[in-house]
Amino acid sequence: MDVIAHDTIVSHDRTERLVLSGFFGMMFIMSCFFLILFIANRRRSNIYFSLYILSLGVFLFVTEGYLEEYLWKGTGFLEEVILGSVPFLISAASIFFLLLGIVYLDLKQTSKWWYRSVLIVIGLIGIRLVALLLESIFHFNMDGVLEDIIIITWAVSISILPLTILIVPAIMRIRDGFQPAWYFLMANIVLIPLAYITLMNSDFSFTVLTMYEPVLGKILHVSGVYIAAVLQMLIFSIGLAQKMRLIEKEKEIAQERIIDQMKDNDKLKDKVNRELEGKVKERTREINEQKEEIESQRDEIEAQRDMVFGQKKEITDSISYAQRIQAAVLPHKEYLDEIMSDYFVFYKPRDIVSGDFYWIKEVKRSLIVVAADCTGHGVPGAVMSMLGITLLNEQLGKNKIDKPGEILDQLRVKLKAMLDQQGNIHDQKDGLDMAIVIFDKEKRKLQFAGANNPLYLVRNKGHISVNKPEKDPLLENDNSLLFELKGDKQPIGVHWEETDFTSQQLPLQKNDTIYVFTDGYVDQFGGENRKKFKTAKFRELLLSVQGESMESQKQLIENAFDEWRGSVEQIDDVCVIGVRI
Repeated sequence: MDVIAHDTIVSHDRTERLVLSGFFGMMFIMSCFFLILFIANRRRSNIYFSLYILSLGVFLFVTEGYLEEYLWKGTGFLEEVILGSVPFLISAASIFFLLLGIVYLDLKQTSKWWYRSVLIVIGLIGIRLVALLLESIFHFNMDGVLEDIIIITWAVSISILPLTILIVPAIMRIRDGFQPAWYFLMANIVLIPLAYITLMNSDFSFTVLTMYEPVLGKILHVSGVYIAAVLQMLIFSIGLAQKMRLIEKEKEIAQERIIDQMKDNDKLKDKVNRELEGKVKERTREINEQKEEIESQRDEIEAQRDMVFGQKKEITDSISYAQRIQAAVLPHKEYLDEIMSDYFVFYKPRDIVSGDFYWIKEVKRSLIVVAADCTGHGVPGAVMSMLGITLLNEQLGKNKIDKPGEILDQLRVKLKAMLDQQGNIHDQKDGLDMAIVIFDKEKRKLQFAGANNPLYLVRNKGHISVNKPEKDPLLENDNSLLFELKGDKQPIGVHWEETDFTSQQLPLQKNDTIYVFTDGYVDQFGGENRKKFKTAKFRELLLSVQGESMESQKQLIENAFDEWRGSVEQIDDVCVIGVRI
């Protein structure tokens, strides 16, 4: 009896080893196959499945004792290492299984809550692994309630939770129409009962008590886990293949859509190109027409420009010739140097020709100085200035008139007659503003009359005689006094309330300086605020230059004008005459 039992046990043990060897070989081949697939297509589901099969197979190989029996039999240290690796192997299998579920069911994209739940389970498994590593490295054991809690949590995390936590999301994915989820669900359902049957048996090998049971019962008791693992792997393999086909089909559909879209785009592009080509041709035709029109307009504009330039040149040449004529009738410097020893004339037309003019002439023992401002400036003013010069030459050439007021009266009569001014409301208001002064060199006195323009006399304080001027000085500084002789408030020409011009007389002393001028200087805009220079500032300027020669005074007065004007356009003609007695 004992011999029969022993032979039977040996026979059954050989059968068991043969079956388990087939299981292990199949698991190894499938692990290598999916590893090769991962290398080929880089899909994470393949590498997770390959590592899951490998870690589960090694775990079963170790727990059956084959690793110790065939490789390191009788080595105490290695036996401890092998036994210590068992929790890591089953934990690795659980982790890779959960990662496979995340990728296979696309939980990260489809169900955030279940995705986070699976990560929590992986974290619980990781806590146990960290605790085991700390125990191995620092050689201490965790006793008490904490150790029990960690072990129970870990046991649940590697056994029950991996099989059950992915069932609900698999069902949800099936309801969403994801057909490969059926294979994942069936693989889990197959594994649960077979694993349960095997785990209920405390020994994974045949015994005397089980060898008389039916063959199917023996296989289920002893090899349920292996059968479940192989069935799960086969179902997973079919599921992964189905998912790959689904992905490839989706790729094909997407490619077909892309191709169709590209065809549509080509058609649209051809249509757009044809329309664009037509528009380009139409636009080109319009541009050519516009170009021809622009060229025609350009030619016309250039012709008009050339005509305008020609007319401008003619006008400019005429004005320049008029300027030469005007300069010819003005007193020449050589003549002025003969009749005056100390003087200056600051004459600055706004345009080429000027509406201001000066008239200086020696008549017997008297010197007559005139500064006049005609209505307008430029060509109209120049015409009036020529008329004024002509009338002065005629008036003072034929008749001897000693009083300047009478000279202005006679000029007004003749100017009104020449311009046909009758005093009507529609008459032109052309006329002249003028300051005329007559110096009697022998008697050292001057006579003055003004039409809107005054005369300034500057006298050194050290030369004040007993016979002081009847007028009080208008302005003074430490060395000089400035007196003003005002002109009448009416022009030489038609006026609404005409009166005879007044002649004023004033005795002269040596080094007295006389100034007559037009309003162009004091009316010039400039300075920081672009305001008028004004009469008060002009008086102060005349006092400030009294220590200088007349030529230096002219330069200082001219510099002050240019500095004040700056970049502002000159608004009027300027004429300032200074004579020192």
